[in-house]
Amino acid sequence: MDFHLQSFISKLTRNPVAGLSFEASPAGQISYIYPLDDAVYPGSIAQWVGQYQPSAKPLTLTARASREGAPLEARAQTPLPAVDPSHPQLPRLWAQARVNALLDQIDRDGETTAAIDEIIRLSRRYKFVTPYTSFLAVPRSLLRPRVIRPGDPVLRVRTDAQIDSVIALFPFGLTKPLRHLASEDLKAPGDEANRLWETRFLAPPEMKDGTYSVRLILRDTHGNTYREAKTFVIASTPPAVKLQLARTSLHRGEALEIRAAATASTRTLTARIEGVEPVTLRWNARAATNTGTLVIPPDLPIGRYTLTVTAEDIAHNLGTQEVSVDILP
Repeated sequence: MDFHLQSFISKLTRNPVAGLSFEASPAGQISYIYPLDDAVYPGSIAQWVGQYQPSAKPLTLTARASREGAPLEARAQTPLPAVDPSHPQLPRLWAQARVNALLDQIDRDGETTAAIDEIIRLSRRYKFVTPYTSFLAVPRSLLRPRVIRPGDPVLRVRTDAQIDSVIALFPFGLTKPLRHLASEDLKAPGDEANRLWETRFLAPPEMKDGTYSVRLILRDTHGNTYREAKTFVIASTPPAVKLQLARTSLHRGEALEIRAAATASTRTLTARIEGVEPVTLRWNARAATNTGTLVIPPDLPIGRYTLTVTAEDIAHNLGTQEVSVDILP
């Protein structure tokens, strides 16, 4: 403890080295360079790890920093061997740094298939745990749906096959065990079956729209217990619809072009007139809005009808706008 305490106290009066950066050239020979230290202080060691392509040309490494406003620079050249057996732990160290960078990217920008696939590939190859993989019986769980309405009663979680119990701790004080839906388990080629769990609950109506966290307590078949945190979004505001029609009267057999704008959370837009086949409005880049064509049947009785455009968002909230349309002979 003495060494760690003295090291900690010695840093209380120091400032980290400012403007510390690491570059390599030619740039095409090295990629995905990550620092291994969150902060570097004077007298300590700064470490980076990166991935390189073997080449006959030497690699130039440049470290830059500043001290009291004065720039500092160190430069060295090194060959790029095809294999470096002297540090067998380096590939795994780089893989962990790469996965950490991808997880930060997911936290910042959201999940992508490419990022998740790379995380799974690296963690399986180098045998370490991530939120998307399972080793030593640490589970992977996927929360669905991510977006819910206040009062929406269904929450689903998919876990690894070895999990035999899941309990959800909601942020508003509710604790609910999840039921295993064996009929909806998935089995990928060459992989174990993934289990699907479900519970019904009520989010209090007074919960404001926003992102909330739910804690999952998972137990495996060996009695080991794990905790994971997942997030979901409360979305209670219906999407807004702004309908645009070139005309509000048309003859039987004619086609009515419909344009409608809706809020960004909208998933589907549907236009309906009683007695007419409904039509889905889709994004039209040229018109910079959602468009669709509603064909009036030639045998539709003449008269005044109500055209209703309904918008449904990812939380299944519904927003509508209605316009009267006259059908002429």
